Amino acid sequence: MLKYYCIEDAACICVTCRLDGEHQGHLVRKLDEASEIKKKSLTHVLQKLTIRREETEKKVKRLQEHRRILKEKADDVTERVSAMFRDIRRQQEDLERRVLSEISRQQEQLSLSISDLIQQLESKKGGLSRKICHTEELCNMTDPLTFLQESDTGDLSDTEEEDNEDNERHDKLLNDGGDLDVTLISHTLHTGLFDIIRGVNVCFFIQDPADILLDADTASNLFISDDKKNASWSGNHHRTPEEPERCPNRPQVLSRNSFSFGQCYWDVDVRKSMWCRVGMCYPSVDREGFQSRIGDNDKSWCLEKYYGQCLVRHNNKDIQLPHDISTHRFRIYLDYESGELSFYELCDPIRHLHTFTTNFTEPLHAASWVWYSSCVQICGVSQQM
Repeated sequence: MLKYYCIEDAACICVTCRLDGEHQGHLVRKLDEASEIKKKSLTHVLQKLTIRREETEKKVKRLQEHRRILKEKADDVTERVSAMFRDIRRQQEDLERRVLSEISRQQEQLSLSISDLIQQLESKKGGLSRKICHTEELCNMTDPLTFLQESDTGDLSDTEEEDNEDNERHDKLLNDGGDLDVTLISHTLHTGLFDIIRGVNVCFFIQDPADILLDADTASNLFISDDKKNASWSGNHHRTPEEPERCPNRPQVLSRNSFSFGQCYWDVDVRKSMWCRVGMCYPSVDREGFQSRIGDNDKSWCLEKYYGQCLVRHNNKDIQLPHDISTHRFRIYLDYESGELSFYELCDPIRHLHTFTTNFTEPLHAASWVWYSSCVQICGVSQQM
């Protein structure tokens, strides 16, 4: 009869197996005692499993709630976008009517002036034709008395003043002032389109690029352009005086302006770079040593281009991008309160590359690191967020 439980082999055994068999010398308990011990162990396991199940249920509920909120938000944004496009189409139709009306008004006004002048010239041409016939008749007369008497009656020639007035109106209609005022039409069109776009910006809070200006006092071994938008590698040929903010012997530059709230973005063009990094960092980033380079510490985040390959980097760790990069223009987007720093590829359509998520504790500066024979150019409209 099975009366015992071998702890080492996890098997129920009889007295013979315990004393003389393969379980001899093993740790053995009576069945009821071993059962109680195992039940206590399973009770702990059950508690852990129950806690894990409850945590899993909470995660499921949170995800379901997030999915519900996401759907509501998507429905709301969809309705807003649909309403916006309906309004855009209405405004476009109104603008089209205004522009076409202006074109028609100008065309009608010019046509009336041209028709009036044509009518006057046709009348003048008729008068000239009659005078030509009369003059030809006079020239064909053989009687001198009759010729002299007839030629002295009436004015057979137009005045020079009338010819000058006709020529002036003719030249004006053909040249100056006789064409459509395309500038006025273009102004009406551009103003209307600008008002439509401005309405879209207000509706969806679309922002202009941040006015990123590079701070030459933080640059080392770099040429900074006069407009503070370009940073190009200069090597040791461009000596710069020592500054507390400067990274000695490190071809890196920070922006003058910093961002400590809200959202902003800026675009860069790295087509002239073989090896460079662009991103953002805290002002307290180290200024000396390899750890001072953006992406090589926990106070900076960057996108790196290395001979045609691209990756993102933070705290000396590379994160490979899931697809190939097809362009040289990138967008860096900051949402300070949400703790998100995102990188986008400015292709068609624009493509998200990676988002770093953290809790920002300092203001952030735009930063660029540029290596041998490379250049980084800040793009976009120069307007403050």
